[in-house]
Amino acid sequence: MITLHEAYLKAKNEGGKGGRTRLSSCRDFGDFWGFDFTFPVKKEGANGFAYITLNKKTGELRYFNPATDIDLTKKAIPIAIEQFTEYNVAI
Repeated sequence: MITLHEAYLKAKNEGGKGGRTRLSSCRDFGDFWGFDFTFPVKKEGANGFAYITLNKKTGELRYFNPATDIDLTKKAIPIAIEQFTEYNVAI
């Protein structure tokens, strides 16, 4: 089992590899948590969207595009990102 905090840190590390360091949303999709990291400032040509996800049981990191499963996306529960504030520093 992986905690939400551990999942956040792994997702932040993954997002940082591509320069996406600012957390803009977090959702509970049931079996996994999804984190949306964006660029610290708007970047021209940076389109496309996928959550960085972590499986709650295994900690496996994957990506999830909300357009691939609209029903799951609608059922996802938003998680307040304020709880990550002290760790969410855009570099």
